[in-house]
Amino acid sequence: MKRLIIILLLIHISFYISALTNQFYNYFFSWGNVHEYQGIDFFQVPNGAYAYLHGGKLTGELPQGVRPYHYGNTNVYNPFFTLAIGYPLQLLAPLQSFKLWIVFHLCIYLFLYYVFYTYFKTKKNFLLASSIFLISFPHALEIWNGQYHFLLDVGIFFFLLGISKKDAIVNGFTYLLTLLVKPITLLWLPALIIHKRFKTILIGILFFVLLTSIFFINGSGNYYITNLIERVKNPLGGPPGIYTLDALLRYAHFNNDIIRIMKLTIAGIILFFQFWKKPNLFISIFMWTSFYLLFYDFVFEYHYTTISLFLAFGIITEKLFSNRFIKFLSLSYILPTPFFIFHTSQILAHGHYVDNLGWAVLVLFRIIPIILINIFVIMYTIRHEERKRSRKTTPQASRAYT
Repeated sequence: MKRLIIILLLIHISFYISALTNQFYNYFFSWGNVHEYQGIDFFQVPNGAYAYLHGGKLTGELPQGVRPYHYGNTNVYNPFFTLAIGYPLQLLAPLQSFKLWIVFHLCIYLFLYYVFYTYFKTKKNFLLASSIFLISFPHALEIWNGQYHFLLDVGIFFFLLGISKKDAIVNGFTYLLTLLVKPITLLWLPALIIHKRFKTILIGILFFVLLTSIFFINGSGNYYITNLIERVKNPLGGPPGIYTLDALLRYAHFNNDIIRIMKLTIAGIILFFQFWKKPNLFISIFMWTSFYLLFYDFVFEYHYTTISLFLAFGIITEKLFSNRFIKFLSLSYILPTPFFIFHTSQILAHGHYVDNLGWAVLVLFRIIPIILINIFVIMYTIRHEERKRSRKTTPQASRAYT
């Protein structure tokens, strides 16, 4: 087993080597998926901190005459997160900060795997879970881009680790971390309420509101709420970089009102199912995370590292997720999409870009496993509940007959 783990670790480390040398793994992702150049998203955070410290805005907008830190996208991250992460990064030269961030990412992930190994090394399916954890192919894209998304996964990792212990303080602050990176875990609130994790909610939400609201006093944080509202109300993402069911339906010319009704209906089904059958907290937040990946606006392929994390945990800790069907579907997140085939053959591709049909194939490759897993979870839970009920009633019926 140790030799296989070493091989997995070497493959994982190769993701970082590829990012630092700009070699090899980027051939498995379309240019629209990795944006136009490496680091375009990374620099938005140090740019935002740098601009704010020089009299500008947290979005990265500078006063006239101030030399920019580096070129990058407009910053949309939480204002507190922007300063906490961006301030130390902008003290370094741009290229140095980017490379340091990739090395930091490696150190954090090796530490996470050490914790994962310590907790679960004797468990069944550990090697499969380790494979999903270490060599999930969307992770190579995230590392290449120098993204901050992995910090969301760090928060989720420790939250999942602490679920069984019901440690409200640990879970509350790990929940806070997820909210500061990306507030998509607000979707977990119904599940947390159903499972009466009120202290976790209080700690996470209270500190999130306090740390964020400071920046609304002088208006410097207004961009953050404006962007979130815009992303929910007017989704725009599509080919070639966005990997959601929402984008796929919009670019297949489905009516926006129909898509909106579909979203609300599916959210209602998830909510009803969780109130009705009360699946455990792991399954509940897995379903809401899946909902985010399928229907939020700007979901890139590297965001699917989050689902890989859930699957790595679930295969070990949840009986339902150790089912062969789910394990088979989980393998798809280890594999790259068919883009490499499209690129080498120039079928459904033009140079390093995919056409719209090629993009649709890549999106389906990522979203179909999630959809099938969630359908399986709902059906399995309902059938399992019916079996438990029949076992309880059968002996009573036989005694009544005799």
